[in-house]
Parts: sequence; C-alpha cells; structure tokens
Amino acid sequence: MDQNDEAGGHTVETEAELNTHERVVSRLEELVFRELEPGSELPSESELSADLSVSRLTVREAVRSLQARGLIEVRHGKRPIVARLSSAAVQDFFAASLRQGPRTMLELLEVRRALEVQITALAAGRVNRTAASAMSQALDDMRANTGDPDAFDLADVRFHEALAAASGNQIMTFLIEAMAHPMRASRMQSRRGHVARNRPLVQVIDEHTRIYDLVISGDATGAAAAMRDHLDQTEHSLWTAIDLPPDDDATP
Repeated sequence: MDQNDEAGGHTVETEAELNTHERVVSRLEELVFRELEPGSELPSESELSADLSVSRLTVREAVRSLQARGLIEVRHGKRPIVARLSSAAVQDFFAASLRQGPRTMLELLEVRRALEVQITALAAGRVNRTAASAMSQALDDMRANTGDPDAFDLADVRFHEALAAASGNQIMTFLIEAMAHPMRASRMQSRRGHVARNRPLVQVIDEHTRIYDLVISGDATGAAAAMRDHLDQTEHSLWTAIDLPPDDDATP
C-alpha cells in the first residue's frame, strides 16, 4: 500500500509493491516475447489478476508500463494485444542523435560499417529473387535520378534496405530500416562532400553496382570488401562536408 513521504506528503511505493509490479511486468514480458505472436490478445485483466494473485489495479499499471514501451497495444473495450515490431523508437533515437552535431554522422557511419559489412557477406549466401529484384530496381532508380538529389538519395537508401532484406536476418533488416531517415540526412551531407571532392555520382552508382554484382555471384568476401570500400569513401566525403561552410539547404 502507498505511504506518505514525511518530507512533503508525496506518495511513495513500498519495496513490496515495487516487487509485485516487477513480477507482473515480468509475466507480461514472457507472454509478449515467448508465448504470444504479434497481434495476439493478452489474457483479460481479471484472468491475470487471478493467476498472479494481485489486484486488477496492479495488472493495469503493468499493462500501461508495457504500452509505454511499445510492446502492447491497448484498445478501448477490448483486450490488449501484442504489438507488432516497430522501429519508431529507434528512429527517434537516431534522429535525436544527429541533432547533436554533424560529427555524429560519423558515429552513425561506424554503426553502419559494423552492420552492413556483415549484412553484405550474409546476403551473398542468402539473396533471393525478390531481394535481388529490389536491389536492381534501386540501382535503376539511382541511375535515372542523378539530377534529382532527393530521388537519388531515396533510391540509395532503398538499395541498402533491400540488401539488408537479402541477408535473411530480421534484426539487421529492422535496424537498417530504422536508420532510413538519418541515413538520408547523412547522404545529404556526404553528397556535398562528393561535390567538393569532384567525385561524380556515377562513382557512387558504380560502388553499389559492384556490391550488387558480388552479392549476386555469391562472393561473400568480395562483397563485404566492396561494402567496406564504399563506406570508406562515404567517410571521406563526410569529413569533407564537415569542413565546409554550413549549407542551410542541406540541413534536415
């Protein structure tokens, strides 16, 4: 039961109440992560209350805790359901990180290097027709939009998303998709660096084409090396862009 804080009359939770809350949250996490599929309904509030020997209020508070974390969806008049995987929270994290300054784009690139070199190696052994077609279409769109920076960058991002899907690793794919918006913001800056380095976009397309060809041929080592080379070039361009005067048009 809640007690009054002697310092100011505030309500505080006892250790026993905190332990009970954590126990109910833990049980709900088991349901969400191990026992139920996305979209499945959780047991009713009364069922959980009886099974766990806690009050319905305690169950309700635990449900709110998981709802705040995006793990379940609460619908009026219906049982809560297990939420489908959403990248919104990760997207917000990356977007907030980029607002700290241009050098955080280099940190984002380090994350990409850690993920995408391995993604490319996996894709070379697992790529299917659907992913190969999506990568090929993205390359065609890049070639067709060298004069349209926004469309070019979007096609670039789609290439990397299709490559991640080709890896067959759902978690890696989820992370790359969550990075889509900050990756586009990063590309706006790296494009400025490309121009300052007199590096035409056709070279960027050639790098992607080489990655694609090596993935399709099943050369995991070569494909991973090609991705590493591509990201090294991106890093050089980002460093160049950071040293340039601010460009309001390039600010996301």
